[in-house]
Formats: sequence, C-alpha cells, structure tokens
Amino acid sequence: MKLGLSGTSFLFSSGDFGVGGNGGQCIDPETKQYNDGSSGIFNPSFPGGCPYITSIGATQIVPGASVAQPEQACETVIFSGGGFSNVFPLPDYQRGAVKNFFANYPPPYGADRYNNSQETRGFPDVSANGANYVVAVNGIFALVYGTSASSPVVGAIVTLINEARLAVGKSSLGFLNNFIYANPGAFNDITQGGNQGCGTPGFQSVPGWDPVTGLGTPNFPKLLAKALALP
Repeated sequence: MKLGLSGTSFLFSSGDFGVGGNGGQCIDPETKQYNDGSSGIFNPSFPGGCPYITSIGATQIVPGASVAQPEQACETVIFSGGGFSNVFPLPDYQRGAVKNFFANYPPPYGADRYNNSQETRGFPDVSANGANYVVAVNGIFALVYGTSASSPVVGAIVTLINEARLAVGKSSLGFLNNFIYANPGAFNDITQGGNQGCGTPGFQSVPGWDPVTGLGTPNFPKLLAKALALP
C-alpha cells in the first residue's frame, strides 16, 4: 500500500480456473483440503483476491463476432478467475459495486459453496482479452491464453495513462482501485459468459461489477480523460 501511495500500481492475474483456485483446485467440504477441482467449495485465488492489488480477469471475442462487437467472459481454454475472498474483508472502494451485485443478481449458491457473507473482497476488478494471443518460440507460432496475458494488457494501458499525466506535470496514478471504482463508466461492461469450476457453472457476467470480469474492459479514451482530470 505504501508503494501504491508513492505512485506504483500493482496488477495481478485473477487466475485461469474460474471459481477454482490456483491450479484449479477446489476445497473438499469434509476434509477442508484441496481436491482435484471437480467438486467442492469455491477456492478464491491468491494474490488475485488481495485488496491491495488490482485484479485482472479475462474476456474473449464472442465466437463468430468481430472485434468491434461486445466481448464476453473468457470461456476458451481458460475461465476468468473470480469470486469472494475467505480472508480479506470487503474494501470500502468496492462496497457499492459488490452490494449492487448481490442485491440485483444474487448467485444461486449457498454458504456451502462460497463465502456468501457479502462482506469480503470480490474479484477481479477489471478485465482484458485473454484468448488467442499469437506468440513465437524458436520460430514456431502458437496461440496462448490466460489472465497472464490480460493483466499485462491492462498494465500497458495504465502506463500510457501515466505517461500522459507525467507529460502535463502530474504524478502517476499509483494504487488504482479507488480510481477504478469511482469511474465504472470508463469500462466496457461485460454481460455474457461465466467462470465455471468446482463442478458448477460458477458465477455469471451481469450488468455492472461481477465476480467474473469485474467492471469490464478499459475504454482507453474515457479512462484517459478521467485520469487527466484528476489533480
């Protein structure tokens, strides 16, 4: 948090296993131990669910659609990590967004599946495309997928915004989450797709913030204007 206040932004992947944790593991309801991910209690990832970082989920182009059309939550190869922490309390910066989600789109699961107290950190915060990135390794081209691809994309966007702020004599943004949740209209809302895991469909993308794609994907011109308007 001190680094955030000094101007450093921390972004981290929300995970690639939907409501399953790192490696796709879920929690056995009897033993409370990790299992193979085919059933059990949702297992929020770390540090993707930490309130002191900006958690980045994944989207994809809807099959058969164009890049100009609305995206959906990533459901190709990977599933956008998301859910509610079992450790960290609900931070004030996202309280309104999380309360709106529960009030208008309550998930069809009980406390036997996830922390439904409505008082813990929800993640991700935002998302970016996480499917079909072309990479070349030893001269061979291949496609890769994941929030480890979407997170650097958001990082690059933040870098461009910081560059623009520095050019007019302003500081870098630092910790992003207060700014992000104060400007939900600067993101493209994702309302299609889910993040299956633990033998369930997981959570679903809905209007507003959700534990699949967060507030959505950055709209750079809108986000830049909001950032430049800050002191």
